[in-house]
Amino acid sequence: MKIKIKYLNGERFKRSIIASAKKVIQAEDHLNAINVFPVADGDTGTNMAITMDSIASGVQVCHESSFTDISNAVADSALSGARGNSGAILAQFFQGLAEAVRGKASLTTKAFAEAVAMAVEKTFKAISNPVEGTIITVMKDWANYLLEHAHKTHDFVDLLKASLEKAKVSLAETPGKLKVLKKAGVVDAGAEGFVNLIQGVVDFIDSGKITALKTGSHIQDKIKSSHIMKAGSVIPYRFCTECLIEGKGIDRDKLHRALQGRGDSLIVIGSEKKVRIHIHTNEPHEVFKLAAGFGSMVKTKADDMRLQHKNIIHGNIRKKIALVTDSTCDLPPEIIKKYHIQIVPVMLHIGHTSYRDREDINSADFYNLLQSTDERFSTSQPPPASFSSVYDKLMAEYEDVLSIHLSGNISGTIQGARMGTAGKPCENKVSIFDSRTTSASLGLLVAEAGRMIEEGIELPEIITRLEHLRPYTRIFIHLPTLKYLMRSGRLSLTKGILGTLLNLKPVLSINTEGKIAEEAKVIGRRKVKLKTLEMALHFARGVKDPRFSVGHVLALELAEWYKEQILHHFPDAEVFTVEVTPALGVHTGIGSVGIAVLGKPV
Repeated sequence: MKIKIKYLNGERFKRSIIASAKKVIQAEDHLNAINVFPVADGDTGTNMAITMDSIASGVQVCHESSFTDISNAVADSALSGARGNSGAILAQFFQGLAEAVRGKASLTTKAFAEAVAMAVEKTFKAISNPVEGTIITVMKDWANYLLEHAHKTHDFVDLLKASLEKAKVSLAETPGKLKVLKKAGVVDAGAEGFVNLIQGVVDFIDSGKITALKTGSHIQDKIKSSHIMKAGSVIPYRFCTECLIEGKGIDRDKLHRALQGRGDSLIVIGSEKKVRIHIHTNEPHEVFKLAAGFGSMVKTKADDMRLQHKNIIHGNIRKKIALVTDSTCDLPPEIIKKYHIQIVPVMLHIGHTSYRDREDINSADFYNLLQSTDERFSTSQPPPASFSSVYDKLMAEYEDVLSIHLSGNISGTIQGARMGTAGKPCENKVSIFDSRTTSASLGLLVAEAGRMIEEGIELPEIITRLEHLRPYTRIFIHLPTLKYLMRSGRLSLTKGILGTLLNLKPVLSINTEGKIAEEAKVIGRRKVKLKTLEMALHFARGVKDPRFSVGHVLALELAEWYKEQILHHFPDAEVFTVEVTPALGVHTGIGSVGIAVLGKPV
C-alpha cells in the first residue's frame, strides 16, 4: 500500500536535506564537467557539494524538531559554508525559506509551496543581474509548479514527484535560453545541481531511505576540457571573491549598492546579523575593505578563475613536486610565479576584524591602518583547514608536496600544516619542513627549493640539501623603534619604555634553533643601521656562495642602500629586495629592514 505524507515536519525536512546533499555530492564531477557559465572554471559541482556538505553537517547536530528550527539550522549552515556563485544562490534560497516558515512546526503542501515561492522571490532580488537559463530559472519554474498544483493534493509524495519532472523539463530548456550553453552542448551546471537537490528530497520522501554516498569520478577529464573549450575563455573579472561578515543591523541593500560596479555575478545574501558576499572582481582586497565597514570579517576567499580555466584547458597532467609556504615568506613576485609557489596566508587581526595576510588586505592599506588607528593589531597561524584546502587541490596535479614554513619556535603555523594533513589522503604525500627562520631568509630557502625542483632533483634529496643549508641561513633585523613590538605584545611595556628612553636600538636575528635572539644593542639610528650591515656581511664571509635578500617595511630607500653596500662587497651575489609581509611588519614596525643571507658550508 502506498504511504501518503500529508505534512512535512522538521525531522522529515532534516533527513530530506541530508539526502539531497548526498545526491549533489555524488554529481560533483559531472557538474564540474559541464560548468561553462558564468565562468568556465570547472568548479560549480565542487562549490555546490561543499555548500551542501556544510548544510548537512550543520543540520545533523541540530536536535530540535520543528520545521522552523531545522530550516534555521539549514539557513545558517548554508550561509557559513556557501561557496561560489551557485553556493551563494543556494544559501539565499534556504535563507528565504527559513524566513518564510518562521514560527511553524510543520507544513502542508500548500504552505510548503508558498514558502518555496517566497524563498525564490528573495533569491531573485539578491542577485544583481538574474540570467534566464540558469539555476534561478529552474528554481522559478519549480516554485510556480508547486504553487499551481499544491491545492490539488495533500500528498507530498505526489506533489514533489510531479514537480521534479517539471524541474527536469525546465533544466532541459536552459540551452535554448542561454547561448553559451547551447554552444557548449550542455545544460546549466547550477541548474542541474538544483535538480539533483530536488531528486534527493524526492528519493527520501518516496522511500524513507537516504541513498549511500558513492565516491569516485565517473566523468573523464577530457569531457570536461571539451565542454569548456567550446565555451570560450574570456574571463573579464579574474577572482571569484567571497566573504562572510557578522555584526548588528547590517544594511544588505546599502552594501549591495556599494559593491555594484566592482565586478559581476554580485550576490549579497543573509540577515541583519550575518551576510555573505559573492562577486567576480579584479580587486578582491577592495571588496574586503569595503565589506569590513559593515561588520566583522569572518571568512574570505578569492579564487583565480583564469588560472582554474587554464589548468582545465591544459589537462590534468600530474607534475612531480608542488611547493607551498606561508605568507611570512618574503620573495619577489616574479620568483613566486616562476616556481609556482603556493602561499597559505597567516591571519591578521585588527580589533575584531580578521584578514588573510596579503589576500584580504594589501600592504598599503594595512600600513595605513597601522599608523592611523588605535585598534589592537595581532596575528595568528592559518587554520588547519587552509592548509587542507591547498594540499587537496595540489594533490590533483602533483605527485608530492613540499611545504616549507616559518620557525616552529616562533609560531604554531607549522603545527597547523601538520594538522591540515592528519587523517587525510594527502597525509603521506605532503612533506612539511621547518625552516627555523622567517621573512626574507625563509624566502631564500623556498627559492632554493624551487630551483632544485626545477632541476628535477628528487624530493628526499631536496629535503636533505635544505637541512644542510638551514644552519647557514640567517637574517639580521634593524629596528628603528620599539613601539610596534610593544603594541603587538611581543615586548613588555616596561622594557620597551626603558629602551625608548635610552634610545636603544636592537639588532635582532633568528638563531639556529629558530628562536628570536638579540644579536646587538646600540644607541641611535645610524649605529643600528651600520651594525646590522656589519653583522650580515660578517656572516656572509663565513659561508660559500652567499645569496642575499633585503626585506623592508616602507623603507625602500634604506633597503636599496643596504643592497648597494652588499654588492660593493659581493659584486657577483644575487640580491633580492622585497617588501616585508604585514604579518611580520605588524611586529617589527614601519622603517624596519632585515638582511637575509643564505650560503653553503665552506
